Amino acid sequence: MMKTLLLGAVAYDPKVVPIWDIIRDYANENAEAFGCKLDYVLFSNYERQVDALLKGHIDIAWNTNVAWIRTLYATSGKAKALIMRDTDVNFTTKFVCKKGSGIQNIADLKGRKFGLGSMDSAQAAIMGLYYLQKECAQDVVLQEFDSPDACGRGKSNTLKYSSLSVVRHNSDVGKHGDTGRSEFDILEQIKAGNLDAGSIGSSTWIRILEEGSYPDIESFWTSPGYCHCNFSVLLDFDTGLMESFSQMLLSQNAKKDNPVIAKMMQMEGLNQWIKVGESELRAYDSIYKAMQEQNLLENNL
Repeated sequence: MMKTLLLGAVAYDPKVVPIWDIIRDYANENAEAFGCKLDYVLFSNYERQVDALLKGHIDIAWNTNVAWIRTLYATSGKAKALIMRDTDVNFTTKFVCKKGSGIQNIADLKGRKFGLGSMDSAQAAIMGLYYLQKECAQDVVLQEFDSPDACGRGKSNTLKYSSLSVVRHNSDVGKHGDTGRSEFDILEQIKAGNLDAGSIGSSTWIRILEEGSYPDIESFWTSPGYCHCNFSVLLDFDTGLMESFSQMLLSQNAKKDNPVIAKMMQMEGLNQWIKVGESELRAYDSIYKAMQEQNLLENNL
């Protein structure tokens, strides 16, 4: 009897259902060619999804970089990343500010208010804080606050290597930044003059450039590249089924003339599926270090 693989994904947007319906139907229509069937379950957050993968309740997880690293940490490295989107490669974090603000580099942030997105978003918070701590002058203090109005009032958490007030925007925690809501919270606060600058992901930056929705905001710093999402499995997952699943996805690259596949790829934000290789795996290293420094490696439910 042919194995039906169970895949987990997080329901961060209504479009998630048609995306996975299309992928499931494609896999099942071509099951004889690839040697496996597919079904999926949706989770409300990535912590539950990682937990389900670790307990063997699902075979494959469509994970963010944060969920992937927590899987690696929980298994002492006994996990494998199979496939990702071409757009998951060389993902970056952008620091943005209002045009004419006088901010041209990280050194200019001294004495300013800087917005970080959801604490579990690599692009909007984790990597932003990591590089602020790495690249800011060591003679000043970085202080964290829960709102722009709170800056300078009450007790704050003091961190090393920086000199600005950092304001957290913990919107949609559990979605690892998938909704982008915290990034738009930051953009709105900069637009209103409540923040001087903030951290957003490159995909959000490209989106607002294309839409022309924030013409008065500019980018003044870009992080080194890192990787975003991947399909994760545990090492005890059958290698033949790993290959079957991978080949099923990769075969879609030649089917982009099919309007259904083209629609799925457009909704999922990719041009093609790619195999995860050594260079892609190395591109997660900086996120691992950042999460380790920020005590975010544990998969806390």
